[in-house]
Amino acid sequence: MSRLSARPSRNSGMAERPVQRGAIRLLAMQGIEAVHVPNGVRFTGDKLSRIKQAAAFKADGLRAGFPDLIVFGKRPGEVGFIEVKREVGNDLDAEQVVWRDMLRERGYPWAMIRLPEEALAIVREWGWIR
Repeated sequence: MSRLSARPSRNSGMAERPVQRGAIRLLAMQGIEAVHVPNGVRFTGDKLSRIKQAAAFKADGLRAGFPDLIVFGKRPGEVGFIEVKREVGNDLDAEQVVWRDMLRERGYPWAMIRLPEEALAIVREWGWIR
């Protein structure tokens, strides 16, 4: 592999995990707690072990498409949801659209971010910070 091909593309942008971690840190600096929901967990072992692990997580309540972060504001009743995507590409899948629509219909704030700073803009838009 050449040195050039080993580098990330200029258009690839920030990966999802650094976006999420940055958002959590920025929110915490404002006194807002964010809890990650591990829907993207990777199972280990052979095929049968992975199937059993997936079945156990599903039985425990794991649901495809659920937002990555549950966000708690400083005041009672401030609960929102944030879907985190990498900076470039990667739109919502069908299950994520269902969760987005259901949460919004029930009156919960929901947003998608591609950069950590967008988390602050979102909670500001929700009226949780100035």
